[in-house]
Amino acid sequence: MKKVIGSPMSADVTQIPGLLAGLAAKDIKVWVEGDRLRCNAPAGALTTEFRDQLRYRKGEIIAFLNMAMAAARQQPAIIPLQSRGTRTPIYAVPGHIGAPFSFSDLSKHLGDDQPFYALQPSGFDGQSEPMDSVEDIAEYFARQIVEYQPTGPYIIAGYCSGAATAFELAKILGQRGAEVPCMALFGPLHPTTYKELPRLLYFLARRSVYPHLREMAKLPTFGAHLRYFGGRLRNLGERVRKSKESVTTDPVLASRARLKSTAIAAFRRYIPTPYSGRVCIILPNKAWLRSGAAPYRWLRVVPHAEFYFGPEDCNGSLMLEEPDAPAIAELYRQAIHKAERLT
Repeated sequence: MKKVIGSPMSADVTQIPGLLAGLAAKDIKVWVEGDRLRCNAPAGALTTEFRDQLRYRKGEIIAFLNMAMAAARQQPAIIPLQSRGTRTPIYAVPGHIGAPFSFSDLSKHLGDDQPFYALQPSGFDGQSEPMDSVEDIAEYFARQIVEYQPTGPYIIAGYCSGAATAFELAKILGQRGAEVPCMALFGPLHPTTYKELPRLLYFLARRSVYPHLREMAKLPTFGAHLRYFGGRLRNLGERVRKSKESVTTDPVLASRARLKSTAIAAFRRYIPTPYSGRVCIILPNKAWLRSGAAPYRWLRVVPHAEFYFGPEDCNGSLMLEEPDAPAIAELYRQAIHKAERLT
């Protein structure tokens, strides 16, 4: 009985590099054209086993070659969370911590047809220096995006304090003639919140306390509430102590802490100016309007901005993560469908 290497039952994407190396050793060239796998081989080089591999593992080979091509032209700021799809690609700015994978759950729920790229700020890798102005960060992202994808359209997104950089980024791209059909701001903080200490403290307290209030509501007695709260305070104190120790001994954590403080300082100094493009502000829930995030202040520079609201129990500080990511993804789809109808 003929042995078929790489049948569907034994397929393993980690073996694809070995398969391609074996083909190359026989001078068999394999490449992708659109959604098709092409092959050119010398006479007699393409054995039955190689043919079976190419047929059974076509999808895996195409995916691997596409990833390799994307990596070859990769820009350091661009992290592809979903590189396939025919819809207008999203380029998204994370919050001041700079973690690009904060968009992972949202990207997953937007589906396989939605290209999604997170933008990683300079300094996040622990080797480059963080930038100290929103304008410089936005300019850096704009150059990276255009090098990666020379022509639009682009959808620009931003989360939390990253909304300010996304706002400036969309303006830069638009001023240079690129098409930006929509800017999507997820739970955006307005820069003035970091200039008003009482409002900022209220907002930060609300973000940190809200998840615990939801958990305490599930407990049956007041005594259980007190035990839960006491336990959380002890855990918080221990985490703060360990965090300080880690930052002083771990160079990666130290660089991330420096990036965070630099980004917050840049955000505090930023002053938005009017923007005429389409802006969709997606909030975790309607209660967020009364939070210290001051989302309505964006109307000073984008009076035509559209607001979309998630469910009442959406956790604002984790709105892009499970279990709230599906609801936020649906709000984004509603906003984009409206933009498509208008155009």
